[in-house]
Amino acid sequence: MNNKHKTRQSLAQFIKYTLVGSINVIIDIIILNILSYTTGITHGKMLIIFNIIAFSVYSICGYALNKKFTFRRTSSRKAYFQYASVLFFSMVLNSFMLVLLTSTNPLIYFFPNTTNIVKLNHLWFNICIVIDSMVIGLLGFLINKFFVFNKKKTC
Repeated sequence: MNNKHKTRQSLAQFIKYTLVGSINVIIDIIILNILSYTTGITHGKMLIIFNIIAFSVYSICGYALNKKFTFRRTSSRKAYFQYASVLFFSMVLNSFMLVLLTSTNPLIYFFPNTTNIVKLNHLWFNICIVIDSMVIGLLGFLINKFFVFNKKKTC
């Protein structure tokens, strides 16, 4: 396979991975927002528990879609455990990044006359989820492409 074809294939995989990741981010945002709005929590270590709950839901969906749609591999159980390990590591990193990012809400300084701090906290919380998901998503793509769904390893 020539380099141009490999580059196109990698770009196509990245786009598909991004689409699957977007579905996972939507699932993540919905679950995190349900938990946040029902508890009123938008920052702090409790977000780690929220991320574990969201992770449990979107990891299975993401694996199935990436396996069939993105990387088109028939893989062993070992590949699922590798994928879940990568996702678990990503979730841990994601949780700590989310706790760190939400520890200070800069929106309060941009909108000092806002009387509804709760809405600003939820807005900042969602901005942090998106930032966090993009950083972790790129890292996850690289690890999955080169380690979990690598042709040389799964053949």
